[in-house]
Amino acid sequence: MLTTPHAAAGIAIGVVIGSPLLVIPVTIASHFILDMIPHWQETLAPYAPTKKTYIRVPLDIALALGITLLAVHWQPQHTTAIWVGAFFANLPDFDSIVVLLPTLKKGVVKRFWDWHCKIQRETSSLWGIPLQVIVIVLGLFLAYEA
Repeated sequence: MLTTPHAAAGIAIGVVIGSPLLVIPVTIASHFILDMIPHWQETLAPYAPTKKTYIRVPLDIALALGITLLAVHWQPQHTTAIWVGAFFANLPDFDSIVVLLPTLKKGVVKRFWDWHCKIQRETSSLWGIPLQVIVIVLGLFLAYEA
């Protein structure tokens, strides 16, 4: 799943739960649940970056930061929980560093990477993009209405 849907889920969890410390485990768990929903990304296993990756990733991160700032504007009393939620909902994807630094892919890191890749449910852009848009809209709706 892309960065923005994970961030949107983390934002909603941050607003609803409120406590930054409680938000951390819930948003990390949400990451793996969302990865099991059919979703699209331009690279598939073994996840070798392409030119499109280097375009998509900065845009995706910018959009995730933008919706996080928007949520902070809507719910300033939950600023810390929102940022913590958006960050920790994406933390498991930091394992992607092994694509750029394959020497790190050993031991626990390799086992985590292999498991994380195994739970991914990638699909075509026809289905995968709309499902991610739904996650983003739902997350922002919950953050706004909470």
